[in-house]
Amino acid sequence: MNWALSIAREAIADVTLVEEPSRALEEGETRLAVRRFAVTANNITYAAFGTVMRYWDFFPGHDDRGRLPVWGFAEIAETRCADLTVGERIYGYFPAGSELIVCPGKVEKGSFIDFTTHRAELPPAYNRYVRCAVDPIWSPAREAAQMVLQPLFVTSFLLATFLRDENAFGASSISLTSASSKTAIALAWLLKANPVAGVTVRALTSNGNSDFVKGLDLYDEIVTYDTIDSLSRDERHAVVDFAGSSDINTAIHTHLVDQLMANIRVGGAHWQKSVPASDLPGPKPQFFFAPDHARARIKEWGQEAFDGRYRAGWDGFADAGSRYFDYAEEAGGEAALDIYKRFVAGGVPASAALTVGA
Repeated sequence: MNWALSIAREAIADVTLVEEPSRALEEGETRLAVRRFAVTANNITYAAFGTVMRYWDFFPGHDDRGRLPVWGFAEIAETRCADLTVGERIYGYFPAGSELIVCPGKVEKGSFIDFTTHRAELPPAYNRYVRCAVDPIWSPAREAAQMVLQPLFVTSFLLATFLRDENAFGASSISLTSASSKTAIALAWLLKANPVAGVTVRALTSNGNSDFVKGLDLYDEIVTYDTIDSLSRDERHAVVDFAGSSDINTAIHTHLVDQLMANIRVGGAHWQKSVPASDLPGPKPQFFFAPDHARARIKEWGQEAFDGRYRAGWDGFADAGSRYFDYAEEAGGEAALDIYKRFVAGGVPASAALTVGA
């Protein structure tokens, strides 16, 4: 069965498993058989912001519903592109399903770009596919970590660089909401390894996740959402918001007001209440769109320097991840459907690192 998850674009809890129609390849196209992919809270963010951030536009389905973008591995099952070989292993951005047809262009030793017409105006970072055999980051033993953590780590790496460049916006502390999320954990790990001078890093988390967050030993302080009013108004604060909860944002802005120097919105883990409150006191939340920051850093540093700095950080965090997360893989479309539903319902432990196999 050529299956995919089919999601209502404006009601993301409405999800079904569907059979996708298959078709013959046209000249220049390649059929990728998806072998493994990760499902994380980040994918729920893709769904929650699917319309406004155009995540739904990457993989249009036959039923006018959304196809969930995921990161994972595929093999070339069939190709009418002379520069690619059947059986090659590929890493990149796929629909949560069993197949993707791409139109490879700019085929290089290590990668190619999908030039399918509808993707031309979408962020290019999502259209690049890596040929694993020559990728210095790839190894069979690290595939699970790469699927689960690398897409998140890119965002965390760019955030850490941004916060250092901005000197934390003049704040003496940086608070991370949804501090148990993998993107927040990666950012905390990077800031512990290379701190912003004189700035502490605080976890904002739920009571249920506070023990897990404490056990990470990455945060200088842990504050639960129900005690946000304990944050000192005698210091300046910056917030990196991975939760995207309107209630949490209202509590932070109302309590800190002018002592809040910046609110950087990254994710929507609390997708049910993610519509920002209007007329919040203090600074207006600003959305952090990683692909734009990646383009700017590559232009500033050059591709080789960017890759080197990123790889050094990734190697360390990938190894550390085995201490923080419990990796587990389930197989097939029904498993993917179940895992997605559990994430939407909030029923996945913070320590879980879940992947789906063919």
